[in-house]
Amino acid sequence: MLLLGSAAHTVGWPIPTGGSQAITHALIADLRAHGGHLDCDRRVTDWRLLPPARAYLFDTSPWTLARIFSTRLPGRYRRALGRYRPGLGIAKVDFVLGAAVPWEDPRVQQAGTVHCGGTRAEITAAETAIAAGHLPPRPLVLVSQPTVADPTRFNRDLRPLWAYTHVPNGSEADVTETITAQIERFAPGFRDIIVASRATAAARLSNHDLNYRGGDIAAGQVSMYRMIARPTPTWNPYRTPLDGV
Repeated sequence: MLLLGSAAHTVGWPIPTGGSQAITHALIADLRAHGGHLDCDRRVTDWRLLPPARAYLFDTSPWTLARIFSTRLPGRYRRALGRYRPGLGIAKVDFVLGAAVPWEDPRVQQAGTVHCGGTRAEITAAETAIAAGHLPPRPLVLVSQPTVADPTRFNRDLRPLWAYTHVPNGSEADVTETITAQIERFAPGFRDIIVASRATAAARLSNHDLNYRGGDIAAGQVSMYRMIARPTPTWNPYRTPLDGV
């Protein structure tokens, strides 16, 4: 995240050519070049399903690890993981556009990532409402314009654009209209260039990645306390009481 943030404030948000799947392909290629093996489409529900190894690295939420090692974790550690809570969810909309977004300020057309939130007071009010379990009419919306940095994403005159906004964790809401209206607020005519759209509710994001519990892409509340206690308040929070895990 430090590297991503540094790049964002120097040369702009990095966007991989061809889409984010290119990063996955590169990681897999490097793993295999070093003799690694990738085993997909097999859900691990119990530690006895794991292959023999000296060490296990879980790039998962604490809840997944607690479920897999439920019979082996000490009670105190298991209770600590039980106190770990998911944060806000996100709801996402993918758009296909027939033209560039008609931003009121034409400079915004050159931004790969745009935050549509209005004033600081409006953003604060919206995030406070969401934390209280409500859906505000004017939420903070993060918008990605991939073709700004990657012209290969054009398909004739069509171009992708995706956006998401915070919602209460586990929300089933379709936020297509809310996001469309918020972008339209800063880009009059946006609605007229939409060719197609697809919404993904927060409650459905875990179908894509089990770590996204209730649509929480941060895999846990993002608070000052949890920034240093993810998932437990220890000197090395990522080491479990189990050897090699």
